[in-house]
Amino acid sequence: MRKRAILAAILIVAAFASCQASAGVNVRFVDPERFTDADTNGFRAAEAGVLAEIKTHLQRLGGRFLAPGQKLTIDILDIDRAGINESWRGGSMGDVRIMRGVTPPRIKLRYVLGEKGKRPRGGEETLTDINYQMNPSARFSGDRLVYEKALLDDWFRRMFARDKSW
Repeated sequence: MRKRAILAAILIVAAFASCQASAGVNVRFVDPERFTDADTNGFRAAEAGVLAEIKTHLQRLGGRFLAPGQKLTIDILDIDRAGINESWRGGSMGDVRIMRGVTPPRIKLRYVLGEKGKRPRGGEETLTDINYQMNPSARFSGDRLVYEKALLDDWFRRMFARDKSW
């Protein structure tokens, strides 16, 4: 009995891992030094961490929402993070982002979804949420990219969720 339970658990984990591996997201950043939030003196090293977080987040969403065998390529064309960088206010704290209603997150991207035996579909979109400060999923989070991730979550669900009843 115990061996069957262990074997069943191993099979479930293996099946889940194979599904995750067969659905993939490839994220590319096109000219990140020209992104709206890039520093005027060139691309800042701190922003490279932002791009890595966004890439990881999109790959997690792909594992969650894409069907096995689907491949999604996303080219990020511009990122304008929520708020505005007012590091002059920070003093010793470093970068400070001030959130205002007129500074919503905005992400411009191009995507192509491919699946074996089907014609690829894709497009170019500019994602934004002018009510970002009222998003309940983004409240009380310590995540520095909470508004950008919520924006990507909403887009991913709308475009790629297999079960549209969420």
